[in-house]
Amino acid sequence: MRNGGAAKVLSPASLALPGVLFLLLLTLGGCGFLAMATHNVVGSKVAAPYPGLAKHSVAILVYSDDATTFMYPQARREVSSFLTQQLEKHVPTARLLDYHHVLAYQNGDPNWEALPIKMIGRHFSVDRVIYIELIAYSAHAPGEQRLLRGHIKANVYVYDTHLPGDGRVFSTTLNVYWPRNAPEPVFDSDANLVRMNTLTRFSRDVARCFYNWRYYGNAPHG
Repeated sequence: MRNGGAAKVLSPASLALPGVLFLLLLTLGGCGFLAMATHNVVGSKVAAPYPGLAKHSVAILVYSDDATTFMYPQARREVSSFLTQQLEKHVPTARLLDYHHVLAYQNGDPNWEALPIKMIGRHFSVDRVIYIELIAYSAHAPGEQRLLRGHIKANVYVYDTHLPGDGRVFSTTLNVYWPRNAPEPVFDSDANLVRMNTLTRFSRDVARCFYNWRYYGNAPHG
């Protein structure tokens, strides 16, 4: 040692002090501190509202009205593509019909909207049809061309083509914004990027209707 000083030996009591302080903090904070820490690490399970896609053949069918199709002619393709990626990742046993076949069918028959969804599913010989009825689909804040905020709102249905009646077995409405809190000025972002991020969030939320996932506080994961 420099200056001939003797090495300082820590006592068992001093070594135990940090552990005692940690336990004291837990005691003062109550069970809530420990529960929050555990929740952020382990997460909480969120059960699928409808787990019935697994091990079944599935078609994705997207409806967009004339106004949406005029502004975003690629909307049906984009929603189908993004949802396909999510389902392939999280519901791998579902046998997904190539959505290009469905788009070709829609483009080839302008009257397809008048047909029962179950009948369309039977046309493709699938067990289930995910029918997405777009209500809102945009990259700009309402009435603001200089402000970007992606918005997709849709009714989501699932039809079982083997059941009597219309075959509907699940329905929900999803409403997604990106960015979540406020629009962004055009010069700070790009309309395509905003739309892609909105599609990612929307397709994730649709897919989560069909598989169990975990929620980690403000940082949810698939």
